[in-house]
Amino acid sequence: MKNKDHIFKYFLIGLLSAIIGATVVLGCFYLFYLAPAQNKAAKSSSIAAGMTKVVNLTGTSSSQATKAYNKVKNAVVTVENYQKPSTEASDYFFEWFGSQSGGSSSSSTEDQLAAEGTGLIYETDGNYSYIVTNNHVIKGANEIEIIMANGTRVKAKLIGKNATKDIAVLRISSASVTTTGTFVNSSKVQAGQQVLAIGSPLGSDYASSLTSGIVSATNRQIDDSPIKLSAIQTDVALNPGNSGGPLINMAGEVIGINSMKISSTEDGSEDVEGMSFSIPSNTVVATIKSIISSASGN
Repeated sequence: MKNKDHIFKYFLIGLLSAIIGATVVLGCFYLFYLAPAQNKAAKSSSIAAGMTKVVNLTGTSSSQATKAYNKVKNAVVTVENYQKPSTEASDYFFEWFGSQSGGSSSSSTEDQLAAEGTGLIYETDGNYSYIVTNNHVIKGANEIEIIMANGTRVKAKLIGKNATKDIAVLRISSASVTTTGTFVNSSKVQAGQQVLAIGSPLGSDYASSLTSGIVSATNRQIDDSPIKLSAIQTDVALNPGNSGGPLINMAGEVIGINSMKISSTEDGSEDVEGMSFSIPSNTVVATIKSIISSASGN
């Protein structure tokens, strides 16, 4: 009986030793192998989740330029010039930047789109609203059509023009007009000032396009017959079709009407970049008043 007790005792001791040994082995296995593997997997999962996580963007608030643009954009229109087709390309945009269709050999007697430019609605008076654009945009037109910022098309009447200052005034129904531009004193414009241009480069397909730059100089003398005026020089990107659109400051106020740029040297030997010119708002306003006065017979 005593021997049996000893055997059972040794059996229990061996069993406990085996259990303890197995526990130690399993603990070491978990500590040195399973735990690091699990941590690595958890980290990888966290990285993957972080890569696909959707968060709110922090740069979506309207910039000063965006606010200025939104203030004026609905007052900016595309101006379309319709003429009888010609066998020769029209020369009325000379070296300036209107979007020109060129000549046509068609024998049709119906007016066809000859060119596109830009205009600014600057005033509404009762049933009518008034648009300023460049004279070279509407030169030779038999019919003028306006495309509003929302795509609505309306007919325009030419009130008057001044070839020397390159300004023309048009009238449309005010039914579709929601916004007018505001002119400010252009004598306060300074070199280095940030400016924006809104227009229809290359025509109505790119209407309401916005470009930016700085004022390069003020009071640049332009003498390119028949135009003779003092202009604001900028490095704003302007292209065919921008003619007649507004040059605005960062408050969304109109300081000029875009009119021309230099694209090459006089002899054509060199390309020129970043030399654009706008008619100062003071000149624009004075010319508008003169045109309206003449049209009224005063």
